[in-house]
Amino acid sequence: MKKYIFSAILFIFFNKVLAQQKYWQQKNDFKIEVMLNDVDNTLTGFEQIEYFNNSPDTLNFIWIHLWPNAYKNDKTAFSDQFLENGSTAFYFSEENKRGYINQLNFKVDNIHVVMEDHPQHQDIIKILLPQALAPGKHIKIETPFHVKLPYSFSRGGHVLQSYQITQWYPKPAVYDKTGWHEMPYLDQGEFYSEFGNFDVKITLPQSYIVAATGELQNESEKLKLKNFANTNIDFVDKVAPTKTLHYLQNNVHDFAWFADKNFNVKTDTLLLKSGRVIDIYAYVLPKNKKYWAKCITNIKNAITTKSNWIGEYPYNVVSVVDNASKVQGGMEYPTITVLTADGSEASLESVINHEVGHNWFYGILASNERIYPWMDEGMNTYYDTRYNNLFATTQNKKNTFLAKRIPENIEDNLLNTIYVLNKDQPINTNSENFSMVNYGLIGYVKAGAWLKKLETELGIEVFDKLMQTYFEKYKFAHPQPQDFRQIAEEVSGKDLSTIFNLLNKNGALEKNAIKKVKLASFFNLKQTDKYNYVSIAPSIGYNLYDKIMLGALIHNYSLPPTKFRFIVSPLYATGTKKINGLARVEYNFSPTTKGDRLIISGAASKFTGGSFKDSTGTENPLQFSKIVPSIKYIFAAKNARSTIKKFVQIKSFLINETTINFTRDFVNNIDIITYPKEKRYINQLQFGVENNRALYPYNAIVQAEQGDGFVRLNFTGNYYFNFQKNGGLDVRLFAGKFIYTGNKSFTTQYKTDIYHLNMSGAKGYEDYTYSNYFVGRNEFEGFANQQIMNRDGFFKVRTDLLSSKIGKTDNWLVAVNLKTDIPKQINFFEMLPFKLPIKLFADIGTYADAWKKGATTGRLLYDAGFEISLFKNVVNIYVPILYSKVYADYFKSTIPTKRFQKNISFSIDLHKLSIANLFPQANF
Repeated sequence: MKKYIFSAILFIFFNKVLAQQKYWQQKNDFKIEVMLNDVDNTLTGFEQIEYFNNSPDTLNFIWIHLWPNAYKNDKTAFSDQFLENGSTAFYFSEENKRGYINQLNFKVDNIHVVMEDHPQHQDIIKILLPQALAPGKHIKIETPFHVKLPYSFSRGGHVLQSYQITQWYPKPAVYDKTGWHEMPYLDQGEFYSEFGNFDVKITLPQSYIVAATGELQNESEKLKLKNFANTNIDFVDKVAPTKTLHYLQNNVHDFAWFADKNFNVKTDTLLLKSGRVIDIYAYVLPKNKKYWAKCITNIKNAITTKSNWIGEYPYNVVSVVDNASKVQGGMEYPTITVLTADGSEASLESVINHEVGHNWFYGILASNERIYPWMDEGMNTYYDTRYNNLFATTQNKKNTFLAKRIPENIEDNLLNTIYVLNKDQPINTNSENFSMVNYGLIGYVKAGAWLKKLETELGIEVFDKLMQTYFEKYKFAHPQPQDFRQIAEEVSGKDLSTIFNLLNKNGALEKNAIKKVKLASFFNLKQTDKYNYVSIAPSIGYNLYDKIMLGALIHNYSLPPTKFRFIVSPLYATGTKKINGLARVEYNFSPTTKGDRLIISGAASKFTGGSFKDSTGTENPLQFSKIVPSIKYIFAAKNARSTIKKFVQIKSFLINETTINFTRDFVNNIDIITYPKEKRYINQLQFGVENNRALYPYNAIVQAEQGDGFVRLNFTGNYYFNFQKNGGLDVRLFAGKFIYTGNKSFTTQYKTDIYHLNMSGAKGYEDYTYSNYFVGRNEFEGFANQQIMNRDGFFKVRTDLLSSKIGKTDNWLVAVNLKTDIPKQINFFEMLPFKLPIKLFADIGTYADAWKKGATTGRLLYDAGFEISLFKNVVNIYVPILYSKVYADYFKSTIPTKRFQKNISFSIDLHKLSIANLFPQANF
């Protein structure tokens, strides 16, 4: 008896195990009727969902995605991620450009159900089932709905009366063997939905041409589309104001449609190997008609190659839509894709191939893209490469300057760059955790390279058999990474642990080969896997003393960067007839595996900083040179999506200057002028933090400097308060303290004068580290004298003619600088036919001397006026309008004429041309 009982237990156990291992998935069949209102930009609809519970579990509720609510306000996951990725376009959008879904009234089998909000996301709700849904049973879910379509910030919405209707209807979340997969709508991170059959009826004004998922059932409308080239065909029914289009499609997991009055329709058919004939449609905007001329051929090639390599395209129609939205790239939906190319045939061919390819990786093999983006984007990218080797139009066939130096696959250079900088992430990272840069470089490019590595390991024939087997087993299903690996090992007969383990590792897939050194002109980013380039280019410079300087620029900067980097630029000065120049060498590496960086560098420069004309009329150049050794440690961010950077840096400035020395020869009764060389040094320690987030970015630096006889301490912080798209209030806070390390005397005061704290922006002769560019560093008249630099109190007014400038101190100083864009609502400059980059500034500050008894200035100083910012804030022009009385008195007494023009100041900040400043979100 015990034997039979034991056998029965084993039988039950193994049956349970087999049941657990058997693949299952839910099924959702949709019937949707929807009407477009192109005046209010709204949809009004009704849907019925037949929900089949094919799981072994009993369900008491169902999560429902209401993804139009992603555009409801600035508290959604979409809005948050959009900001994290560097865009304030949605956050500061007008209310009429946002969207939502409402007027929901869910019933299950004709019984009203309770809806519960998701605890975190506004675009997800839970419906509580009136009765538990047992395995093998099905229910009918129905609801009306109303959608306010947003402006096309992301994938769906409208641009005027061109409509991109995507992720628009209530849809259940996926329930699979790991449970529910409710997820908010995101711009970075795609989707996961249940397969089913769609029956959709779309009502809209007669004048629209519609492209949609599935097969159009209206024969008269199909005839119009296929005969679009016949100018006698009229889409507008003069009797009925609207039309209802009926679409059917089985075995898909989404439905999208696009409507525009101006589409040009191109059609053809394609005969597949099985003998099936499918319809091909392209919906082209008139402005792009010329470079879409070959789009049908591109679509055919994409369908043919993927059908041969992976498995035959199973649907009867494929459509490609020209997107009126400015969003670059494309987005795939079952049987249809929408895309925007850059205006060239080559770009269009590439995007069409990629997006049509998603019919396999996303449409038919429907992995969870949010968790495993590599399973659709990476696999699809691998096939992009195979396609490009056969068909793709070469972008750089023209023998242009850039074509010779920039590879078509520049993404490989960028990928290798993030390896070098230790900023990469494993391929098996989910979409939400990728940095914006890595989502493309890792999820697409590296994942595609990983699949190529798998092909190389197996051989092309075995690899193709693997992919065809994978397709046949999991088409119209939700394969997981382990499913793909299982088939790969079964087909190949190999243990592929080594290759599949790479999915979870950082770093390059292949070891770096030893590179040769090669000369290049200007720069070269081609074949950087083989060569370390030393590039030579012409170089030019200018200042008032050296005049035009001509020379060469020799460097090894490239993508990816090498650990050892150098740049040398010798320059011949046509004015002084001197050899000037600058140079920098650095060793840049990661001392830890977590991504910290250590930069050991040395820099040098030599230029003319002034000129003195003696009694004979001879110009004597006053040159300076400096050597700057430096060590900088950059701390790794806590995660790849963090925009926070922290660093500590130690520098020494070893400066050699030509000075003027006047002596009197009393015997011969003449003045003797000599030009001795003087040496000085400044040691500098900095601690810095910056956050380059799109909303309210900030940075702060604490700095200590030590030189002969003094210590200079200061804090500089900047905070930007966005109040509109591309506009806000910039607040800068400065606090400084000057300390004598010995006894204070007239001699030490005079000796350390250039290091004292300034309320006004520092002049060229006060740039004691020679770190800023000045047109005329030591000019005391003319426009060059009006240049200042962003340092200390940074007031825009100047009191250069005073022996002791207003606001200059050898004690302490505090200042606040405000700079704001003019809000659009009150900016009368908006009426101009051109954009004037004008801002308002205001400065307020105080310093130690103002608090002394008998001080001649008020305790608080201020100025305010207009600022014109040019070339990404590299050049700024300041026009003071209001200022403290002490400044007004100075101007009246010292500037009798042309006071307005002479009070204008300007700054030139070449540091803002750095990659980090121009592209802060790149996070390189």
